[in-house]
Amino acid sequence: MEHTEGANPTLDDTYIYVCSSSELEEDDLMECEVGDETIIVGRGDGKVYAVEGICTHAYAELVDGDLDGTCLTCPLHFACFDIRDGSVLEGPAETPLQVYEAIEADGSVWVRYEGGE
Repeated sequence: MEHTEGANPTLDDTYIYVCSSSELEEDDLMECEVGDETIIVGRGDGKVYAVEGICTHAYAELVDGDLDGTCLTCPLHFACFDIRDGSVLEGPAETPLQVYEAIEADGSVWVRYEGGE
């Protein structure tokens, strides 16, 4: 999903606070648990993005992987996903990652999650 800037997440209870913007440096990954789901937030090419945190191939935790620009590499079998849209860039994974809207507002990183807690 597209990166959004300038939205006010405090007016919408579907946004979940992840961290301060200063905590998430370029090519950093951060994991957050929301309900029964694990979500990974990363900063690539200066923007924040959020995707599901478990690899669709062999269920590895993607927070232990690497983010290089917008390429998120799984630590287990090295599948590569585009963190912008969840698409598979390199196998062995075949199924894309679910994507969540991530925004920065007032020095904080927020993820939109409508699945309930």
